[in-house]
This record gives sequence, C-alpha cells and structure tokens, in this order.
Amino acid sequence: MRKLSLSIILYISICLAGCAGSQKKNDKLAGDSKKVVGDFSLPDLKGHKVRLSDFKDKVIFISFWATWCEPCRSELPQLEKIWKRHQDKGFELISIAVDPPDLEGAVRQMVRRYRYKFPVLLDHETEVSNRFNPTMDLPFGLLIDQDGRIVATHAGYRIGDEETIEKEIIELLAD
Repeated sequence: MRKLSLSIILYISICLAGCAGSQKKNDKLAGDSKKVVGDFSLPDLKGHKVRLSDFKDKVIFISFWATWCEPCRSELPQLEKIWKRHQDKGFELISIAVDPPDLEGAVRQMVRRYRYKFPVLLDHETEVSNRFNPTMDLPFGLLIDQDGRIVATHAGYRIGDEETIEKEIIELLAD
C-alpha cells in the first residue's frame, strides 16, 4: 500500500469534513444579492488554461468535487445528463476537481472511466474553490446566469437534487 504524505492526509481530512457534512443546502439569491462572479482561469486535463470568460453569455453550473467524495460521484453523472440535454441551448457545465496534485491521476482515471465529456478543470491549490466555497462543502455548485451573476448555490447532494438544478437552469435559459 502506498504511503500518503502527511499533507495529503491533512488535506483529505479537512475535505472529508466538508464532504461528510454534505447537508443539502440550496440558496437562491434574489435581486441585489446576486454577485458577479468575475473571471478566473484554471488548467484542464490537457494542460490548457480555461477561463470562465470563455463561456460568456451562457448559463453555467460550476461543480466543485473530489474523487474521494461519494456524493460527488453520485452527482456528476446527473449533471452530465443535464448538460447533454441543454448544452445546445446555451448551458455549460464546468467541473472543478479540488484533489491535490498527487491525486491528479485519480481525477484522470475517474473522468476516463465514466467518459465525462464536460470540461474538467484542476484546482490543486483550491484557490478558486476557496473563493466561492471557503468551507469546502463537497460537492458544491454555483449556478451563474448569462450576465455572470451567481443566482444559486448548492451544497451537498441528495438523490433528486438534480431535478431542482435542472429546473433552475431551464428558467434561466428561458430568460
């Protein structure tokens, strides 16, 4: 069995606290409380920098996840189904893996195994994740409208949450 470094064990312990506490929380933001996201860039699995602004004028769901997070493993296939149904209508799914650099192989393996086609970005240093999800709840989602404003957040995942997310996406696409 491979020995894990102390930093990885500490990282996983902190993140598991977020994953284990994945109580469903969906906050819809109203009116002036909608915050503009601002741009960021992260590398994808091929090493290309991907900027949030590359998806300008689209409804975007950003999913923060990790390979060892069981609720994340359940949510991602559901999000992919939503993405496939609405991608041609102006919807984009961006997934951001927060696994440390030593676990990048596990991220690649998971993406390959489940044949995910949506963008998978790497946030090894959790810079972007900390900006939007400082408590490291996993999975954690941001729903962003066509104007770049956060309109809803989703912490945790339970079966059926994908229906709420899809309904919110459809409402935004209709605007």
